[in-house]
Amino acid sequence: MNRQFFEFWGNYFTNVAQGQKQIEEISAWMNKGFSGTDDLTRLFRRCYGLDEPEANASLVSQKWQKAITEFQENFSQTANAWGWVTKAEHQQVLDKCAELEKKIQQQQTTISQLRDLLNQEGLGHTELFQHFKNIYEDQSKQFQDLMKSINEAVSDKS
Repeated sequence: MNRQFFEFWGNYFTNVAQGQKQIEEISAWMNKGFSGTDDLTRLFRRCYGLDEPEANASLVSQKWQKAITEFQENFSQTANAWGWVTKAEHQQVLDKCAELEKKIQQQQTTISQLRDLLNQEGLGHTELFQHFKNIYEDQSKQFQDLMKSINEAVSDKS
């Protein structure tokens, strides 16, 4: 990041301490293409060395565009470092959240319908667990019968 960027923000935050109104002004200023608020434009020109008169209008325009580009890049880096997000990014997250909430609602509806179907068919949770319990008991009895017959067969041979 460059010196002018920090100088701009240093002066800006000093001024912000004097009034909250400037936060709204800088947002409007940046959204209007760095024009419309004379105090901020003067501060920007001074910090980026654009307040000196220049004979070549083309050169002035190039310097102005370069300063705006540098400012926007540095602002994006600073905003990212501070954890700020753009309105567009915030809106994307809100849209995704709404989409996920809709999906959750649909899944909850589906789960409720499936539970109702299971209960109608007599295959609700208790029925399902009872079925598993019966299978386990049958397999245990069959295994015990097998072991008993093996034991009897071995006993008869001895």
